[in-house]
Amino acid sequence: MKKSILLTSIMLMVILTGCNSKKNSYKAEGSASMDVTADYEAAPVTTRQTYQADKSGLRNETSEVAPKIIKTANVSMEVVDYAKSKKQIDSIIVAAKAYITSEGFQQSDVQLGNNMEIKVPATGFNNLLESLTAVAKRVDYQNIYTQDVTEEYIDVKTRMENKLKVEKTYIDLLRRTNNIEDILKIENKLGEIRAEIESAQGRMKYIDHQVSLSTISLYFYQKVEFKYTPEELPSFWQKVKEALHAGWKGIVWVLIFFMKIWPVWVITAVVYIVWRKTIGRSSKKTDKKRKKDKKGKKRAKEEINQPPVQDNI
Repeated sequence: MKKSILLTSIMLMVILTGCNSKKNSYKAEGSASMDVTADYEAAPVTTRQTYQADKSGLRNETSEVAPKIIKTANVSMEVVDYAKSKKQIDSIIVAAKAYITSEGFQQSDVQLGNNMEIKVPATGFNNLLESLTAVAKRVDYQNIYTQDVTEEYIDVKTRMENKLKVEKTYIDLLRRTNNIEDILKIENKLGEIRAEIESAQGRMKYIDHQVSLSTISLYFYQKVEFKYTPEELPSFWQKVKEALHAGWKGIVWVLIFFMKIWPVWVITAVVYIVWRKTIGRSSKKTDKKRKKDKKGKKRAKEEINQPPVQDNI
């Protein structure tokens, strides 16, 4: 009895020892597999903490951004001599290191005009505008518009800097990761972040380009005296000549039209020949029948009109 109790207790101790060792091994494997996942999930949290810590620094950096102002102007003016003014305006544009993006010449009975759009470096906007209006005899209107895009530029720049920090965090995490599934997830996330960064960089370049070049829409014109020129009417013989020419052209076009439809004429001729032969055969038959009927009628009449033969008694 004592032996059986001793054996039972020994077996229970062995079983308990095995269970404890399995639990410890499961815990070790779980902690090892959770390290990468914990790091992966902690990346955005770390980024948010970093963003909160550097928020004041970013504000200081963005506050140092120079104002981003887009300038445009619309000018309409009258000049004394269109040709001379055009040469002066071209030379002024070249001297200001500007260039013309579009130009349109207009001419009517009362004025000569030109509508052009000029791109000029923002630093020389005011000087170019003054030089252009100095050519005018009279300025009809001069409107200047400004668009402040500083806030948009700072917002885009801040988002880009934050995305760069997030990208760096994910790259560091990728270097420490060995699990294939986690690597694929991180690479997909990095692709999305990189696309957002490039989009922000493109937007910033576009804003810088718009700010660096100002636009001037210029319309200048010269008034001219209206001269009435009576319309010259053609003479009688000129009209006769034109009528004969038009009639001859009509005849030629009719002939050409009939020549174009020559297949129709061929088909019509064939159909007519076949129809003629068919009608000819039937008419011959009817003529023969009529002749026979006439002969029969003549014989009948002759028999009727012939006197009866008297018998001699």
